[in-house]
Amino acid sequence: MRRLLMAGVLAVTLSGCVIAPGVPAPVGTQAGVEQGGVEQGGVRQGGGELEVEAGVLKGRAVGADGRPIQGVEIAADNQLLYNSNLIVSTDADGFYQVDTNIATTFRVTARMKIDFNGTKYLVELTPENDASFAGPAGAVRNFTWKLTGERPDGLGHYGSSVLFYLDGVDPQNPEVYLDDQNVEVTLTPEGPLIDGSQGQPITRNAIRTGDGPGLVDVPLGRYRISANYQGRPLQVGLRNSGQYAAEVVADFAEHISSVYWIELEMKL
Repeated sequence: MRRLLMAGVLAVTLSGCVIAPGVPAPVGTQAGVEQGGVEQGGVRQGGGELEVEAGVLKGRAVGADGRPIQGVEIAADNQLLYNSNLIVSTDADGFYQVDTNIATTFRVTARMKIDFNGTKYLVELTPENDASFAGPAGAVRNFTWKLTGERPDGLGHYGSSVLFYLDGVDPQNPEVYLDDQNVEVTLTPEGPLIDGSQGQPITRNAIRTGDGPGLVDVPLGRYRISANYQGRPLQVGLRNSGQYAAEVVADFAEHISSVYWIELEMKL
């Protein structure tokens, strides 16, 4: 049996625009703070942190700046019965609540859909506490949207990968094979990152990953990309485009479900 519960979501007005139900409030705004009398960090005015309540799962979703995010999908995975999750969305103040008074255990995850630069992304939020809990006991599970960092489940990072294929031929010395670990890549944000924050230029030497050489744990955004090989400028192009230049502007594209890459080709 599939049980589906949806929390009510309030629309709020921000600088003349309406944040509709189910749509994340822009990070870095005061979305819903005036409406619900709520301060940052999941602390209610006149009270303390959220307290555990028997038979109830509740919590809050915020951005890296501590401000609430509306429309985050919270899924309480019923670990006893297949396909019987409880699903609820955060309200305008980033809060959610759902009845879990069921004789089973739950593990809670959070994700949301973002339309950014014409591409739809599905991003996961970081749990404050990743432990399962017994439904009748209730629990508080808060989440933060982080653009980088290691995932608590050990499955990689919250950031994405910029990968490349390097033509190993050196025109000045064809007998020497180029080592991809000697490639230095510079990523300069073109506009804000996916959460609305201002990103910083990234310059790193490539590493070898299971998916190929490149950079890992890069915040989702649009970047102007250039590279060099031991100080010698490389020609850069989008993978399989056949076009090269001193730099290229690129967005992350979905490689597999919820995994986003920028794929490049480089040559001297």
